[in-house]
Amino acid sequence: MSSSPLSRTPNEAERREERAILIAILLDLSLAVPYTVTALIIGSLSMLSDVLRGSLLLVVAIVSWQTLRELHRGKVASYEYGIGKLERGIGLLVGALLIFAAGFIAYQALTAGGGEPKTGFWAVAAIVMVIYNFIVNVGPIIPLWRATKAGGSMIVQAQLRAHIAKAVASFPVVVCVIIDALSSDPYVARIADSIGGIIGAAFMTLVGAQMVRQALPDLLDRSLAEPVQMKVNRVLAAFFDEYDALLGIRTRSSGNVAHVEITVGFDPARTMAEVSDVLARMEARLKTEIPDVDAVLIARAHSEDDAAPAPLAATA
Repeated sequence: MSSSPLSRTPNEAERREERAILIAILLDLSLAVPYTVTALIIGSLSMLSDVLRGSLLLVVAIVSWQTLRELHRGKVASYEYGIGKLERGIGLLVGALLIFAAGFIAYQALTAGGGEPKTGFWAVAAIVMVIYNFIVNVGPIIPLWRATKAGGSMIVQAQLRAHIAKAVASFPVVVCVIIDALSSDPYVARIADSIGGIIGAAFMTLVGAQMVRQALPDLLDRSLAEPVQMKVNRVLAAFFDEYDALLGIRTRSSGNVAHVEITVGFDPARTMAEVSDVLARMEARLKTEIPDVDAVLIARAHSEDDAAPAPLAATA
């Protein structure tokens, strides 16, 4: 039997979700190098906290974008334990790193203190960088919000929350760096930079703790409640005559969300349009039966000579 899943073409709403996250990633990348160089040269704790937080969250954004692309194109078979497992695992790691980095920034702020007053080119560069960083964090909020209003996935919703948190966290950095850059008093400059670093560390701790808290339930699989599993079986029974084999089911529960991954076999002679239509209607029926479902349907080529199809049962 062929092991390659039949791919699908993303619809316009799904492409809008992908574009919203990609725009946010490109904006972050455009800032990464000049912002990091400026922060290291002037020794600003406020900016350094932004660098650490932004770099780690950028990793999550890139993984989320790639996961979303795989999901929209039906190429999720490589995620052996469900499409969210890899993303949540990286989220757990990044959350722990954020908490560690926050501790480092807070320690530096409380012991060594902030940077000295800045003058000339680097003072201007620091102000330009933090203002641009604030714009970069605020800019993607509107397209991400529009994508969620159109029924965006949990991945898009998570990216929206992340950018709102980054925008809120970067505003105090703007204020503290401007005071640091324009002040002629070394004491005032150090205090402003230390405060900015501590505020940044506090936000890093909150975001990191939230990422860890959200990741742990998703990494610890739980079985779906029996009534929900019965709804999944009802949908499969309703479409029994429209697919050629039931090749596998994976289900698990995370909070109020039911994660359902179904692999169905189709005769290789059937057209892509027919297969896509069946999968789309099955997915719509699942979302009607289970409003909070995270449904993934995978199509595989199947013939009469292949092994017997999997039984109509759900496994966690």
